[in-house]
Formats: sequence, C-alpha cells, structure tokens
Amino acid sequence: MHSFIRAGLLLFPLLPSLTSALPAASIGAYGKYGKPATSGNCTLPPYYTLEEHWLSPSLFQQFLANPLNALIGGGGSPGGGTLPKLREIGAQRLASMDANNIQIQVISHLAAAIAASPAPARFRGFCILPMAAPGAAAAELRRCVAAHGFVGALVDAHLANASYYDGAAYDSLWAAAVGLGVPIYLHPTYPSLADVVDAGTGLYAPSVAGEWSAGQAAALGTVAWGWHERTGFGFLRMYLGGVFERFPELQVILGHMGELVPYYLWRSDLFLSPGLSRTLDQVYAGNAYVTTSGIFSLDPVATLVRNTNRTRILYSVDYPFASNEDGAAFMASLRSSGLVSQAEFSQVAYQNAAQLLKIKTT
Repeated sequence: MHSFIRAGLLLFPLLPSLTSALPAASIGAYGKYGKPATSGNCTLPPYYTLEEHWLSPSLFQQFLANPLNALIGGGGSPGGGTLPKLREIGAQRLASMDANNIQIQVISHLAAAIAASPAPARFRGFCILPMAAPGAAAAELRRCVAAHGFVGALVDAHLANASYYDGAAYDSLWAAAVGLGVPIYLHPTYPSLADVVDAGTGLYAPSVAGEWSAGQAAALGTVAWGWHERTGFGFLRMYLGGVFERFPELQVILGHMGELVPYYLWRSDLFLSPGLSRTLDQVYAGNAYVTTSGIFSLDPVATLVRNTNRTRILYSVDYPFASNEDGAAFMASLRSSGLVSQAEFSQVAYQNAAQLLKIKTT
C-alpha cells in the first residue's frame, strides 16, 4: 500500500552512477529460485508484480525518521517484520516469490543491488527521480534506462509542497519517457504533517482535538483515502494541463486499482472533457494502466473489467506492505470469478506487464 521508501526523495540530487547493469531481459524458467506453480491439473501463468519495494541503506534512517510511519501504526509501520523484508533482496524475498508464483518483481531503485542478488534475472528496476527539478529528472531517467536497463520510473504523485506536474516545466521529462518508450508510475506520497496533526486546520485532523486519534488522521491522509485521492487528482491535473495532448504516447501507471479514477471516470469525463481535443475517457483508455497493488477485492475489479481495456490491467502486490500470500489468494479468486477469461487472466498476471515493460518471456 505504501511508498514509505520514497518520502522526501523529491529533493534528492541525482543518484550516483551505478556500477552494475541489470541482467539481460530474456528469461526462461524460473531458474535456481523458482518453478512454475500449479493449481489442480493446470499450470498457472507466471506473475509479474510492479509496485514492490526495497529500502536501500542510504534511505534507512530517513525512513525511520518520518513521524507518519509511526502514526499509521498497523497500516504499515516499520514493525511486524516489514522493515527487514524491505531491506532484503535475497533468499527470503525470492522464497516468497517462489511460493506465490511471482517470476518477476519490478522494484526501486539500485541496479547494483539487483545485480548482487542471488537471482538478478528475477528483478527489474524503476528509477527514482528528483521531481522538484524536471530537467534533472529527465536526465536521470535517460541515464538509468540507457546505462542500467531500468524499465521506467516510479515517482511521487506530487511534491512535498503539494505541487503537481501539469505545467510545461515537466515537458522535458514526458518527452524523455516517450522517447525511451517507458512508463511513469504515479505513486502516492505523504501529506504534510500539519494536515495530519493540526486539529481545526489540518485537512485530515479532526475539527476538535480528540475526536479521532492521530493514527486515524494519518490513515485518513494516507492508506485509507488521501494517498489515493491525491494520486488520481494528479493524473486529472495532467489531463487538464494538456500533458496528454502534447505527449499523446505518454504512458502512466496508476496503482491501487486506479487511484479512484476508474470509479469516477464517467462523472469526471462529463465535467472535465469539454473544450479539450481528447476526452478524459479517451486519455484514460489510451494513456493509463492500472495495477491491483494492495487492494485484494473483486469489487473494484468488477468496475475495471467494464470500463478499462483488459490489456491495461496489471497484477501487483505492494510487497512487503501487502503480502504475496494475500495477493496469490486474490489472483486465485479472480481466476475463478468469471470476471475475466483464462486468456485475460494471463494478460493480467504477466502478459500486459511484459508488453508494457518490454520484458521478453522466451
């Protein structure tokens, strides 16, 4: 559910040059750490997951210092064994992938860590970008893709000051993404601490101190609602700002079943599209992908299969903030639900991701 590893990264300088490139994209069998899974007499298609997390040593202290992590508590704090899993990219992570049919994880953010893992071919990388400096972000995207084979970028949906990316200042980044043929994953990020704790003035705090707890305020602003509304809002701002008119081939990924956009698509299209050359519905259909990350319910899937091209729905887990086991159980329920055909299930499981990220499957 949670991009704790990216809090505060918006003002980071460019990452230093990394010493190890990603492995070649071609893969065959799972290799040492994996084998195809079975369900009854049928072999399951492999799973590729896109919104998976790893915490580099350089970000560890920053992660611990963020007070919202502690306030959220059970919704994703460093407790409960999550933190060790965030820092590990070896046998434990691979064993969990094997047990839950995950052939490929796309994680952020260091090529050297992937190359040093016991099974580097099981991973791909998303860049982290200095989004407060659009030109530098474009340069870093080009460097990571060209030098290290990264398959796109995962960025906070807005800056720490609540600025968004609809202005022309970000055109250099969108141009770089289109030129490289890689997507940009818009991921939720934190509200300001004042919005969470300042009773009477904070957006997510109660009007009267004590009406609800600081932990509930933090959850309201993050995992329960605010993260997702603000991320979908960022996508809508990009639409209104003409980003997709200037860059009609730009591809954006929205996690968590679409960050609320699919469920308000009809109404948002009705009120936002007049006057623009492409309707919101057209842009959503041609420029957006949706992942299942951290939401393991068939209820939102019922909407997705009605208003979203099934070649644009991608399985993801949000590991380790969500469990691979829960994700696998969700996929089993989807497979037997009748909402998708078996061919469409394979698309969601891995084929759509393989095509979008140019991961060779043979």
